[in-house]
Amino acid sequence: MPPLQKNQVVGTINFQLDGKTIEQRPLVVLQEIPEGNFFGKIIDYIKLMFHHWFG
Repeated sequence: MPPLQKNQVVGTINFQLDGKTIEQRPLVVLQEIPEGNFFGKIIDYIKLMFHHWFG
């Protein structure tokens, strides 16, 4: 996962009612998140694989 900066927009959330979008807001990072180290990346990879296999 790449580092994320505070206040960086990382997506959008849509609020819907009866299938119609009534509001749209940005998803914003609240605090800086540094890039993970090598071992953290390995752990994340293993977790994702298990989630994919047994999801």
